[in-house]
Amino acid sequence: MSFRSTVLKVLATVALAFAAFTPAKAAPVAKPADGVIQINYHRPDGNYAKWGAHLWKNPNMPLEGVEWPNPLMPTAMTDFGAQWEKPAKEFETGHGAKCRVNYIIHQGDIKEQGGKDMGFDGKTHQQIFVYQNDSTIFFSLDEVKAAHSDVK
Repeated sequence: MSFRSTVLKVLATVALAFAAFTPAKAAPVAKPADGVIQINYHRPDGNYAKWGAHLWKNPNMPLEGVEWPNPLMPTAMTDFGAQWEKPAKEFETGHGAKCRVNYIIHQGDIKEQGGKDMGFDGKTHQQIFVYQNDSTIFFSLDEVKAAHSDVK
């Protein structure tokens, strides 16, 4: 093997190793597809390990596969933070007449938004934004940016 090919292989290996340890830039928050409910959660410390969403529809019916000890883990990470998406039809009751989205964002028994059961009308709002330790449900990224200067 020539000196040149050895140097090229070393450079390629270093480049691959560097790429493997360089985190990819998170995608910006996008509007959810039609018929999809989206919950976005921001933590200023950026630590989303083991934070999940407990989701249910009225009357107190958990979504399939979602249990308190086994919450839905984020379906994506964006430049805002953790994101959960579920089809709106999973929250519907009574032939789609109502779409009540109930949720608690939690890590074990540590609950967000004051530890309250939170909810919103999924027919009116497909997308919400939650900021750590703020009990407000924000219905646009602009609203949460106006309330919290660290959100870009």
